[in-house]
Amino acid sequence: YARKNASWRKILESGSDQRPEPAVRQNGTSIPFAYRSAVVEKTGSIESVLLSGSMEDGALTKSISLVRGKPYARISVAYRIKTRIQLQVLWSTYSFVPDNKLYREYKPLDFVFTPQLRPEKEYVIADHTFRSPALMLQKGQDFVALVPALENVDGKKRAIRTVADMQVETADKPFISIGLQNFMPEPYALRNTHVYYVVPDSLAPTLKDTTVSLGYLLFLRSDAPEREGFREVVRYHWSASGTEYMQRAIGPQSEPFSGYIQKAWYQFLPQVALDSQYNGHPITLLRQARLAWSNKLHKAADNDSWFNVWFNALRTAYGMFLHGRRSGDAQLMREAENVLNLALLAPQKKGIAPTIFYMDSAGGHWVADQGWGSIDEGKDFAMFHNAWTCYWLLQWMDLVPERKAEILRFTGAFAGFLLSNQQASGVIPSWYDPITLAPVEIFRDENAETAGAALFLAELYARTKEEKYLLRAERAMQYIFTSIVPERKWFDHETFFSCSRKPVGFFDRYTQQHPQNTLSMHQAAEACYGMYNLTGKQQYRERGLEIMDYLCLYQQVWSPRWLSCELFGGFGVQNTDAEWSDSRQGYFAVTLMNYYELTGEKEYFERGVAALRAMFSLFESPTSPRTAENYGHSGLDRPAGVTGLHWGTGSSVVSIHLITNKYGDAYVDATGRWGVGIDGCRIPAVNIVDAAMSVDVLDNLSSPRTIKLKFGRLTRETYEITINKKILGWFSSAQLTKGIEVAI
Repeated sequence: YARKNASWRKILESGSDQRPEPAVRQNGTSIPFAYRSAVVEKTGSIESVLLSGSMEDGALTKSISLVRGKPYARISVAYRIKTRIQLQVLWSTYSFVPDNKLYREYKPLDFVFTPQLRPEKEYVIADHTFRSPALMLQKGQDFVALVPALENVDGKKRAIRTVADMQVETADKPFISIGLQNFMPEPYALRNTHVYYVVPDSLAPTLKDTTVSLGYLLFLRSDAPEREGFREVVRYHWSASGTEYMQRAIGPQSEPFSGYIQKAWYQFLPQVALDSQYNGHPITLLRQARLAWSNKLHKAADNDSWFNVWFNALRTAYGMFLHGRRSGDAQLMREAENVLNLALLAPQKKGIAPTIFYMDSAGGHWVADQGWGSIDEGKDFAMFHNAWTCYWLLQWMDLVPERKAEILRFTGAFAGFLLSNQQASGVIPSWYDPITLAPVEIFRDENAETAGAALFLAELYARTKEEKYLLRAERAMQYIFTSIVPERKWFDHETFFSCSRKPVGFFDRYTQQHPQNTLSMHQAAEACYGMYNLTGKQQYRERGLEIMDYLCLYQQVWSPRWLSCELFGGFGVQNTDAEWSDSRQGYFAVTLMNYYELTGEKEYFERGVAALRAMFSLFESPTSPRTAENYGHSGLDRPAGVTGLHWGTGSSVVSIHLITNKYGDAYVDATGRWGVGIDGCRIPAVNIVDAAMSVDVLDNLSSPRTIKLKFGRLTRETYEITINKKILGWFSSAQLTKGIEVAI
């Protein structure tokens, strides 16, 4: 039960008509079981009930504890095994009964979330996808979440692993389960999907004279904000795990950012950069070496340069230019601007352009789209890729203001194309026929890629103040708010046409969820941030925070010991795939920092720093500058392959430049009285008494170095600064905002 005002509402009940509580299957047989005794205990602010019962092979106990002031019950289930058995599964299950109703009396649910989909009867939700794990259901203000206790899931050597399940319509009442069961990825050769998990009995361990256990929390509310009860779980995960990980000396970052910058621009870049001429202009290709495979072209097509959402040479070049300008590297700046030259030479057709360029002995050629990860073998023009590239073209205006006119001509033409193709609903179709420019049916009337168009249009309005762009951006975001957010239909091209292939319209009838991809969530959150700053409308702030928090359900708030890399802080890709620490986290880091700017909340700042560092445990070898695209791609404990400069080392180093230019190597929020280390350091304490500010800065890395410490949200004109108990003297707010050099 959960309290609402002065009354109590029934929310959950134990078990289901499909699965009892608890459920044990061993030696190939389901074992009837019931708890036979109950003991109530009270210790300080904790009240518990201990249930217990025995059977021939052992005993089961269940502890349910309430801590005064906490919004959850903490539960553990332990099976003490005496004799030798083969344990197939131990489940703990609850049914969702808002106001004691059957599902048919109130369907559909207003909100549902699982870390992964499980669209077939034999599938389970594996702990391999427990990045910020929770099973959540909500109807009206009635909300429940089952959150696995990470300390219980962890362990390098485990005889049996943790699984979860949710089924909404197979019983009279939706139910959620957490259990112990060994699993494996469904063989990819049997189904062209990637990745779901099956639990053949052959994986069941043989156990004797041991105890296996489950641990989890149950969040219960009858006064949750509608459709947003999940945000309390997001807060819990970071406060319970993320903040602790931020203060660890170990983590994905094993050397200063300067080392990663060196690897990106002076080791990796020379391997892929190719200088040439095209249409009388100097250009530089930052080769992906992927086009021949992707689009079934001759090998020379691997002299390619991509301008899409995954591999965007223009964003990479932006970071090259920033570093070149800061370090005085004229060659790096020249190559970066040559990439800009190439982007602006893309042959627009009524405003939309092909997104991939390659050179062979016959000269330069443009390809509309990739053949892998899109439709129609890459023959159609891609709106999403054009929008991201044009967004970055607008950022380039800050670096080379003398090229403002040509950038605005190019981006203005694309904006005109978007405006002419936006539907009355606000949606903007994703692909266009290369001859007629008619919108292709796939993703024509429904897609979340429209958020990317809104992001670009809002940025163009910010640069030009032409109201038509803001009006259409607002129409696009209203479509996102009304047609995408309510059912979490986060569809972009990767959701259906990349590794995790599935038919458009795919739906998991067990969990009643659509497939989701984090790229479109990111673009929507970024668009809301920009549009709030432009308009001051609270709707964009509120919806942006909601979308940002939902995206955070895909962030790794821990690093499991059963995966061999340090993975804290990274992001997954989607709810039908297995990746940890995917390269997109470089993008997300910047957006998380933007949400710190919006709110002043330390959590978003810490999450941004964690995402920024996450890429750098994935180098293919200790001496290589190349990072893997992600980790655990196929549901196994190993890195994926190297995709290229733009989706790994380079994309994350660009974010290093963007974030450290603004916040330094470490940052103190004076109003909040907290600090966060960014470049391989941590700040465990900030103390402020009147104008005296004392900051502890600890290095996570071995060699002594000097870092730039910046300060924000200052409330006085001057401060006396003490670092690690050493008084540095008095500084003005202007000096502290600019940053001071600190030896650590």
